[in-house]
Amino acid sequence: MRTVYPMRSGKAKRRDGGFVYIGLLIGLAVIGVGLGATSEVWTQSRQREREEELLFIGDQFRFAISSFYLHSPPAARRFPVTIDELLEDNRNPDKPARHLRRLYVDPMTQTTRWGEIRLAGGQLVGVYSESSDTPLKMAEFALRNKDFVDKEHYFDWTFRSLLPAANPVLGAGAEYSNNGQTAKPPTPPGLKTPVPRTTTPAPPPPGYILPTPRGR
Repeated sequence: MRTVYPMRSGKAKRRDGGFVYIGLLIGLAVIGVGLGATSEVWTQSRQREREEELLFIGDQFRFAISSFYLHSPPAARRFPVTIDELLEDNRNPDKPARHLRRLYVDPMTQTTRWGEIRLAGGQLVGVYSESSDTPLKMAEFALRNKDFVDKEHYFDWTFRSLLPAANPVLGAGAEYSNNGQTAKPPTPPGLKTPVPRTTTPAPPPPGYILPTPRGR
């Protein structure tokens, strides 16, 4: 016996096609959201890797600057004047030294240009990234980097030699040099700069007559 199936109308086919199209759109939307989330996770993961790289490189500069100072003649200890001196220290021609393995690329800016921290006399005592981006890492730093907690920009992560000579207590009016520009150290938080007071004599009360000095 032959079975006869009813033929589907064109309207039913179009309706089924519409359902397939809507399902396809929903599937694409779900895939897009998943890819976006994956991309964000990857971006943050890459940024954290670059932060760890910056911390490592900063320490290399910090240790190199300290090494340069400690290898100076005792009677003429000094810090380098340029980063190039860290790469090739020729103060002793018979025994040249290399305190920094190579000129590192800043992982945040992808350049070899670094911000420089100098003493008032021009000696180089530290470096920092010139990136103004906001770090992901805000806590759990090594003790030597404890000042990096809650900093808003990467250029706030300053890698300064830990030697006492690189961290002098500035007297009144003294200045550090930061990235080639002189800048006074910032006022500690909560401390207001005293403003000199000017005393103005109070006016005499109404009806009061000032005494006139008598002549001799």
